[in-house]
Amino acid sequence: MSTIISQLRSHFKPDTVKVLFLAESPPESNDDEVRFFYNPRQERWDQMYRSVMKAVFPDFEYRPGQKDQWLSKFMQYGYYLIDAIDFPINRLLSDERRRLLNVSIKGKLSEIATLVTQDTPIVLVKRNVFLAFNDPLRKAGYNVIHESFLPFPAYGHQEEFIAACAGCLRNLQRGNGTDFHMDIQ
Repeated sequence: MSTIISQLRSHFKPDTVKVLFLAESPPESNDDEVRFFYNPRQERWDQMYRSVMKAVFPDFEYRPGQKDQWLSKFMQYGYYLIDAIDFPINRLLSDERRRLLNVSIKGKLSEIATLVTQDTPIVLVKRNVFLAFNDPLRKAGYNVIHESFLPFPAYGHQEEFIAACAGCLRNLQRGNGTDFHMDIQ
């Protein structure tokens, strides 16, 4: 994993992860602008960040220069997002992405074990991540909180992702007596 991405992610890691998001990978970027969910200076082409924040915080409105504040709030409430693959695979063909996701399962399950308990709610973002990780996570006793895939929040699927993700989190808050705070109404 790139040192910059690792540093950015660790800067926003909560002391206790109360909800874990697992996405595919950081997007391809260059040295001029590191495209990454946790980069507070990167705001262009940032549909993942905007959609996740809107799903978790319905009062979220994108305004340039406020990403750091929202990422801090995300961390404060115990939310954390990691990637199934720690290097960019978004430019690879589907078959190669699927192969890399399957290869990463064992190592990523070990990492997840260091971050959360088996009761911690887990949200799998994107169809290929759901297909690769849903069964292994459930077989290992983890709490994946949705029964079907959530679309990647881009290419016109942002509202679908926001509604599905917010619904999962709302149901979780209502049904389990969970101890995490949500600003979902």
